Amino acid sequence: MTTTSMTTTMTSSFPAEILHRAAALLEQRRRPLLISHPRPDGDTIGCALALRLALLQIGSQPLLACVHPIPENVAYLPGAETYVSDVPEDVDIDLVIAVDMSDLSRTGGIYKDAWCGKFPLLVIDHHATNTAFGDVNLVDPDAAATALPLAALIDALGIPLTGDMATCLLAAVLTDTRGLRTSNTTPEVLRFVGQLIEAGGDYAGVMEKTLDSIPYRQMRGWAVALDRLQLDGQLAWATFPLAEKIALGIEDHDDLDLGNLLSRVAEAKVMATFLEMRDGTVKVSLRSRPGYNVAWIAKVLEGGGHHQAAGCSVTGDLDAAQARVLPLARQELAQHPGEGLGAADSATFARVSARR
Repeated sequence: MTTTSMTTTMTSSFPAEILHRAAALLEQRRRPLLISHPRPDGDTIGCALALRLALLQIGSQPLLACVHPIPENVAYLPGAETYVSDVPEDVDIDLVIAVDMSDLSRTGGIYKDAWCGKFPLLVIDHHATNTAFGDVNLVDPDAAATALPLAALIDALGIPLTGDMATCLLAAVLTDTRGLRTSNTTPEVLRFVGQLIEAGGDYAGVMEKTLDSIPYRQMRGWAVALDRLQLDGQLAWATFPLAEKIALGIEDHDDLDLGNLLSRVAEAKVMATFLEMRDGTVKVSLRSRPGYNVAWIAKVLEGGGHHQAAGCSVTGDLDAAQARVLPLARQELAQHPGEGLGAADSATFARVSARR
């Protein structure tokens, strides 16, 4: 198996002391629990699996958990079959690691209140809305994916990078950058991807299996969403009623990647998707073009994310969710030349701005 000692070329916005504290935690503990966030994507899964492989090399026995099933497009990654959907409160662990999540609620209930103060909590993340909820927070909001601070951590541990680890990290960074197409795909990110390929990472395989292969049911779901697509100026949105999900056999944990689908609407600067859930809420995914910020919208609605990709859950039906989200999206558009606010929206925007 190909192995290499990788020194990451990425610059980091977190202090070196934080990196050393995170590495020390991993060196001192041997039974860590790695938690991926609900409705998992390639970054949370790829990072957790890469870290699992790294920790196995130093004699640790990591346990992986995610409240929702692993998506088909990353289920081929080495170790994906080891995930469990929950763990008991008395599980035999000595460290908890939250992977690619901005706040504690994103563990999906896997983290138990009784663990607070009993087991250290290490957070590895890159979300701008991260609340620094861990005992040690390895958070780089400037990173294109959580894979980048994680790679720095693996390097700090002196663990050689294997081909399998590199493949997992490729899945992480390629999904979060939509195949190296987001505005935060810097020359440093491209060099990082090159390092992973040199280490034996299967770039072509990840592109084919993770980015270019769409399950039939997801394609059918896209057809439903696109049939309900609307465009108002530079704002595009689509709704997905619960009845349609049930008819297609789509579970609530599957968001069909609708946010990234709508991000391709050429005329739109801000995009939103609304998926009706079985628990009486609506899952909202937000996307934007470079220069536009949807993270604050999600944050106001008790969600989180990045400037160009964020999300939240809103209580109520599709109409109620649209009534709350779309005015905020229009307010973001109105902060840029060529857009204006009505009197009612201006008053709302003033109130919201004070909370940002």
